[in-house]
Amino acid sequence: MTIKRFLVVLVTVLTAFSLAACELSASTPPPTSPTSDSAMSTLQAELGNIATQTAAAGGGGAPVITPTPVTTPGVQAPESGEATVPPPPAATEEPTSEPEEPVVVFTATPGIPKNYTLEKGEFPFCIARRFDVDVGELLSLNGLGTNSIVPVGFTLKIPQTGNNFDGQRALRKHPTDYTVVSGDTIYSVACLFGDVDPSAIAQANSLKKPYNLNPGKTIRIP
Repeated sequence: MTIKRFLVVLVTVLTAFSLAACELSASTPPPTSPTSDSAMSTLQAELGNIATQTAAAGGGGAPVITPTPVTTPGVQAPESGEATVPPPPAATEEPTSEPEEPVVVFTATPGIPKNYTLEKGEFPFCIARRFDVDVGELLSLNGLGTNSIVPVGFTLKIPQTGNNFDGQRALRKHPTDYTVVSGDTIYSVACLFGDVDPSAIAQANSLKKPYNLNPGKTIRIP
């Protein structure tokens, strides 16, 4: 009987101590520190991320955001799962230009020759106009007079003094067209115009030696 009473007392004391401890724990919260709060927030954020990823992987929970593909006008958008490859730049064709025809510049015989052999239809005054030399010096240098008849093939000595022809060198306006008459040669036609070189007439009309001219033919005088 004494043992039972002792046990009852012991249980009562232990119960009283337990109740006192519970009241102390409930009334006085344990002190917290900024470090524990920050760690708890980080842990909760991590748990939230894990929960969101787990729900997305399982097909439920947080929605899966799919980026909208950027499309280029004229280019079809790729199917889901296909890689987007930008189209190659369009090749630009360089305009092809036809080669320009060379421009032929017709010039008189360069410089003043020391000698010149007369062709059919030429005479000393014509040669003086063509090379722009003084006609008096030309006649004197060759022992000729104003009325001298000089045959074809005669070689004239051309003055080199630099004195120019005294008078109008051009007898007709040119460039122009000319209709050939009977007896014409490119040399006689050149003399008709005064300061035109026969070789220039040949080039302008694509003539080759012996430079035959048919009556009625129209030729270009440069």
